[in-house]
Amino acid sequence: MKSLRIFLFLTLILIPTLAFSIEPQRIPAISRITAVTVYADRALTTRSSTLTLKPGSYLVAFESLPALILDDSVRVDGKGTAATTITGLEIKRVFLEQRGEKRVQELQEEIRALEKRSAALDARKSGLTAQKAFLESIRVAWGDRISKELAIGKPTTAELQDASAFVGNGIAKAEEQSREIESDKKVIKEKIDALRRQQNEATGSGRKEVKSVEVAVEVTSKGNLTLELAAMIPRAGWEPVYDVRLASDSKSADLTFQAMIRQQTGEEWANVDLTLSTARPAIGGAPPDPTPWNISLYRPRPLRQEMAYPAAAPMMVGIAKKARQAEMNYGSADMAKAEEATAEFAVARISDEQSSVSFHVPRALDIPSDGNRHGTIVAVEQLPVSIEYLTVPKLSPAVFLKSELVNRASYPLLPGKVNTFIGTGFTGSSQLKKVAVGEKFELFFGNDDQVSVKREELKQHKEAGLFGKNRVSYRYRIEMNNFRKEPLTLTLRDQLPVAGDEEIKVSLEEPSIKPAEVKSDGTVVWKLPLAAGEKKELTFGILVEYPKEKEITGL
Repeated sequence: MKSLRIFLFLTLILIPTLAFSIEPQRIPAISRITAVTVYADRALTTRSSTLTLKPGSYLVAFESLPALILDDSVRVDGKGTAATTITGLEIKRVFLEQRGEKRVQELQEEIRALEKRSAALDARKSGLTAQKAFLESIRVAWGDRISKELAIGKPTTAELQDASAFVGNGIAKAEEQSREIESDKKVIKEKIDALRRQQNEATGSGRKEVKSVEVAVEVTSKGNLTLELAAMIPRAGWEPVYDVRLASDSKSADLTFQAMIRQQTGEEWANVDLTLSTARPAIGGAPPDPTPWNISLYRPRPLRQEMAYPAAAPMMVGIAKKARQAEMNYGSADMAKAEEATAEFAVARISDEQSSVSFHVPRALDIPSDGNRHGTIVAVEQLPVSIEYLTVPKLSPAVFLKSELVNRASYPLLPGKVNTFIGTGFTGSSQLKKVAVGEKFELFFGNDDQVSVKREELKQHKEAGLFGKNRVSYRYRIEMNNFRKEPLTLTLRDQLPVAGDEEIKVSLEEPSIKPAEVKSDGTVVWKLPLAAGEKKELTFGILVEYPKEKEITGL
């Protein structure tokens, strides 16, 4: 019995000790963001923390993380000299109480100091008011005294001037000081109002939600452990911007690929290793599965079907009604599913982003959390170019410099803004569509003033047919001048009206130069070589014929 009591006593002593020994030690992780992968609409941040640990159980806590991080994306990895096993990970929401309390107190102290200054100014103003009242009393009293003493030759002129100057200067100085006090009080009031607004904002901030991630680790041998915590976060993204500069020989162009990065995650990205990705994790990693689309023959319900049931069986009528209602509801559910499937299929238009490319920026960057765009150069490429001069004189007398480029880069050009330059001159901006590797694309480099085009209508004739058809004819002349010192080929576009009825006939009449192409939409294309300094003329007519008894619109 005595040995049993000793055993129970030792057990009661040891149980708390054992329980205490298996309780993991919580260690706050001092970490910083070291790497960021930016996507179009989010970013993957990786933060690192290095600890020196002895054998034991630990909870390494990454604290004060943004509440925006996506819990499902949180991942942790570890490496180091300590023999370590990561046994778990838990994400917690934390509310920080009375955020900004210290700042509220500082603002209150500033307000009190300004209020004290304002009260001192009020005291000065009261003194000046009393001083002015005293000087006014002197002026009134002296007025009565002077009128009496002037009769006996007193005071002298010098004494009178001194007294007048004393009173006048005193009142003027008091007035001036009063105005200065009012001005100072106005400034102080504005400062107090501004500080009170800041105080209200700081006081009204209330509780701030943040997140913490606790990583459970078991260490069996002493050493260093570096934990890397990666998490996806919204309110970040990047977009490409291109500068394309045409070479002086017009045979190549330098393309500068820039990335405009923005983030408003609540954390500063200071000196981070930055990677840009074209992947779109928002659309998921697999295509959507359509739900079954069921169809069936329509079977109309017979009229007055309820009368076919005996009056003695109302329950069967109710059962039939419920069965028909269930069938209608089933059809409605199928329609709803079909509509949902259609909505899911709508995202398939983003399929051209299925393959992604990553751009690792070779230098560390600072991206503040201000929502502004911050640029960095990603790559510089030289692309082959073929130049064409294009004009549509019916719509504009300008001649535009059109280029055809080939994407010789090892990556696709993503949709984005493109700025074009000739030498140091800026020619304009446009939007670039996605261009695959090896694909051709077009860019315009503005208009060329050294090539001119003038279009004029020579005549217009309408003829009403008595026995035949109505006829409307037009005649045009286009003059072209090449003032450049080298020959070029000018692509000129005009158009014919497109007949919307088989009874209307449209034809190109007597062109002085045969067109290279007449398209089905009425576009007429000429390819016109122009020597250096050459002037050339093109004339053509348009003839429209239609039945005499009918009217025509659109001309």
